[in-house]
Amino acid sequence: MTVKYALLDLPTRVDAAVANAARAEAAGLDRYMVAQVERADPIAVLAVVADRVPRIELATGVIAIQSTLPQHLAQQARTVNQVSGGRFTLGIGVCHQPIVTEAFGLEWSRPYSHMVQYLDALLPLLDGQAVDVSGDLVSHRTEIEVPGPAPGVMLAAMGPRMLALAGARTDGTLLAWTGPRTIAEHVRPAIGDGLVSAAVWVCVTGDPEEARTRLGDQLAGYRTLPSYQAMAERERVADMMDLLAVGNPDEVRAELARYAEASADEIAVILQGTPAEREAGWALLEEGLT
Repeated sequence: MTVKYALLDLPTRVDAAVANAARAEAAGLDRYMVAQVERADPIAVLAVVADRVPRIELATGVIAIQSTLPQHLAQQARTVNQVSGGRFTLGIGVCHQPIVTEAFGLEWSRPYSHMVQYLDALLPLLDGQAVDVSGDLVSHRTEIEVPGPAPGVMLAAMGPRMLALAGARTDGTLLAWTGPRTIAEHVRPAIGDGLVSAAVWVCVTGDPEEARTRLGDQLAGYRTLPSYQAMAERERVADMMDLLAVGNPDEVRAELARYAEASADEIAVILQGTPAEREAGWALLEEGLT
């Protein structure tokens, strides 16, 4: 199996995103992805990148369905796919309960059913069809006109039912804080032949113990999210930060190889650390991960 590699970016500036995407393309990476965090909007960023960087595949990783209506997301996705000439994949997922209730101020209700009903509305629109669906969580009666090919779709999934849904109705799953043991023993059996894209936080450094402690402080908020905690428990690690790939280039390559051996189809690298450590990470990408 040939494993693909991606850069998962967290940009604050569009010009920086364009530069990173171009550098990732030049390094031979297969995909440039932008996360939906409290930074530059991923759809807007990728529309600009699609116009300025000609070959690399593009994806969101991931858009929370609670943050937008199916029609609006379908319009955005088809527009970016039009601009990119069919290079775009829409990554979506159910947002975490604390973020939905505390940050968005919305009700948290039946996430699996919410995703099923959301896909009932979204997928026909992405395929250029009119939609007429009525659900207790999502109802849509509309159509859009955005010429061009339909984008791919991937679903952030961790539980068995959501993974099965990803395998049955989308191209596959986008994983975060999910280690190789969990991919092999839990994700792959549940998703079947669906694509598995695993995001891995990477720090290339000569002092892995200090870097791991520092990054643990910076990323501590992830420890509070139950779904990620559950993945760490499945992985049988004492601390979620044990899932970081930290060390010299050979150590990082070896850690990423474990994901490939566990049947990940794509490894999405998130470069972390000081400016010097990030540059060392770029050197690793440019030298090659295999």
